Amino acid sequence: MRIRKSFSVFLLLLCGPAALVLFSQLSGDVAPLRQVRDRFPVFADVAVDPESNIVTVTDENLFSLRTYDRDLATNDVADPRTVVTGNRTRVDFVCGVALDPVHKEIYTVNNDTAADMLVFKYDATGNVPASRTLRPAPVSTWGVAVDVKNDEVGVTVQQVNKVAIFRRLAEGEEKPLRVIQGPDTGLADPHGIFIDAGNNEIFVANHDSYHLAETSQEESTDVQGQLARGIATISVPQARLQPRASSGKFVEPAITVFSRTAENNASPVRVIRGPKTELSLPMKVFVDTVHNEIFVANSGSNSILVFSRTANGDVSPLRKIEGPATKLKKPVGLFVDLKNDEVWATSPEEHSAMVFRRTARGNAAPLRIVRGAPDGTPAPGIGNPGGIAYDPMREQILVPN
Repeated sequence: MRIRKSFSVFLLLLCGPAALVLFSQLSGDVAPLRQVRDRFPVFADVAVDPESNIVTVTDENLFSLRTYDRDLATNDVADPRTVVTGNRTRVDFVCGVALDPVHKEIYTVNNDTAADMLVFKYDATGNVPASRTLRPAPVSTWGVAVDVKNDEVGVTVQQVNKVAIFRRLAEGEEKPLRVIQGPDTGLADPHGIFIDAGNNEIFVANHDSYHLAETSQEESTDVQGQLARGIATISVPQARLQPRASSGKFVEPAITVFSRTAENNASPVRVIRGPKTELSLPMKVFVDTVHNEIFVANSGSNSILVFSRTANGDVSPLRKIEGPATKLKKPVGLFVDLKNDEVWATSPEEHSAMVFRRTARGNAAPLRIVRGAPDGTPAPGIGNPGGIAYDPMREQILVPN
């Protein structure tokens, strides 16, 4: 192999906010030659309270929780109502978000570097601590859903294929009321979760990877963990779950539906799965109980899929929002505003949240866009990078996320 160019450089990965930094020497107090870094918020999940006229988004890039006016209409970068960010907030790689319109609270969960469920008041802003903090898992929580009717909250835990249901007011190390987990559940890298209290069902969006897990018998300890923002104390529960070696397998992506009171190794009551469904990296799932429809943010095909609420098996979507006019690029978050007959979806690669008519189909343009960056701003896509390599033949920097 011939190396066409030689470099005397030192590359350093920073993980919060995620960036690549390039230096020309190995030591000393020196400024970087250049940085690869996204300086704008990247919207992950979204939730709306139409009565309070607010929309809330999670930002995995700058580690913030933001609220905006729901009816904001501008082609410029949107001005947020509130921004919750800073070390005291413990907001880190935040993913899922849910709103409690009765108690005016925002629920969000950290994912890659911690697993706290954080609860803030609607008007919280700045570097302020959460009203409540729950630690549902050591790491890899993703989705969160609030069941106001039954005073419960549910979270998904990716790494160990689990859904955990807690009291709504749970905090600290409180144990869940119920856990859905096991080979019969069909849970496989669960992400989005929706609790349909009216029909007593739980909907979960699953990616395509599954592995068995076993319980560690180690004692519970507090350890010093390196979060993206800095050093923090993380409690490692006694019932920590670890993946077994060579137990993983790929399965078809699916929407699994459970009884609301299901627990342990319960089988789903329905499963949407198969080639006709077009499911590909389904992220968020939302159930429109008025029109009996399921909305899915289908990241793998840059689309929003809509199914019948009672769909089961290998069924085609009733309709889908898909095409260049939609501006959807790897949609993650999703919310259906029934009062205003709108569907919201986040497009991380566009630094934006798009709003469509609830009945939109095909290559439909958004009604309006909430922008976190100027239109057309590229997104480097660096998120919690764990390493770096240089390809001298292609003169490329390789970054796994």
